[in-house]
Amino acid sequence: MAILTGAALLAGCGGGSEPAPAPAASQTPLVLSDTQKRIVDLPKRLQDGVMLRAIRDAGLECQTVTELTRVETRADRIRWRVVCDNTEPYVVEITPEGTAQIRSRT
Repeated sequence: MAILTGAALLAGCGGGSEPAPAPAASQTPLVLSDTQKRIVDLPKRLQDGVMLRAIRDAGLECQTVTELTRVETRADRIRWRVVCDNTEPYVVEITPEGTAQIRSRT
């Protein structure tokens, strides 16, 4: 709170002609599509099912999702780290349209 108050006081001083820097990408709020929001709001068991189906539809092996972690979000895509069968790691990105893009080491 003190930092915000200090920043507000400095902003009121004026005198500088330089524009304020643009917020860093990590500070930009993410706006999720309705499809992305529905996936994020699912119970973990159902999120596992969405990831399992996406990986299998990509022609990759996955019998069971054993670990699911939401990780950094890039631009307008939400990203999860998915481990299948305690061995196979994947990264699943969901686009605003609901398309899954899968990355694997193989």
